[in-house]
Amino acid sequence: MRTFQLLGRGISYSLSPAIHSAALAHLGLPHRYVITEATEETLPEIIGKLRGSHGGANVTVPFKGQAAALCHDLSADAREMGVVNTIVDDGDYLIGHNTDLPAVAAEIRKLRPEGVQHAVVLGNGGAAQAVQRALRGRAFQVSVAQRRDGTLQRVHELLPTADLLINTTPIGTGTTELPIDPSYLHSGLAVLDLVYRPTPTALVRAAAHTGAPAASGGGMLVGQAWRSLALWLAPDGVAVTEEIAPVMEAALLEQLRDGHA
Repeated sequence: MRTFQLLGRGISYSLSPAIHSAALAHLGLPHRYVITEATEETLPEIIGKLRGSHGGANVTVPFKGQAAALCHDLSADAREMGVVNTIVDDGDYLIGHNTDLPAVAAEIRKLRPEGVQHAVVLGNGGAAQAVQRALRGRAFQVSVAQRRDGTLQRVHELLPTADLLINTTPIGTGTTELPIDPSYLHSGLAVLDLVYRPTPTALVRAAAHTGAPAASGGGMLVGQAWRSLALWLAPDGVAVTEEIAPVMEAALLEQLRDGHA
């Protein structure tokens, strides 16, 4: 039995164990997925123990950058971004990957398959890095609005010409709060809200009311999860593809319905 884990701080709420466990059970595998609390001081030892363990790890904020520095090698995307969310033990070395990037890119393609003219990204944290990288070469213009420099307060000036809005802030998590005034949403503005508690979020509901395509963050959560699982299980000859996504999505929705939102 192999052990995969989520490394982070204050992450007892995470639904990652539920969705990974559902996928592993569907595949008929005895492996387990657990939560491991970490600090800046304990992370090096925790990651060091992965080497030769035949296990693997996901890494969440605020440790994605620190984890990248602790890996022996990085995938091209992880190296460029300087952050990892997935660590693979190949027996001799720990390889850092970033499955957030292809996951968010896939969600963007679903919402705007024809491409993006002007994307507005709310927030500038770790998730926003993956979003901006995914938009590179796909969006003609990208505007970032954040609280730190006051641009979030002026976001309404950007939205009339935008055709994609992506919320990477935690605003709306477990509440009906909206990150922007909904009166500025319009039918030509697709919305991707990386928040997934609740599903759909208040922002997604407001966007859908205008007739615009909109999605909560559950799709990205599942997308990065199955891609991580694929990396971990590839050495065993187990091929994990997007076909496993519905199993993980069902587990996610069940957890949300059962009050884990």
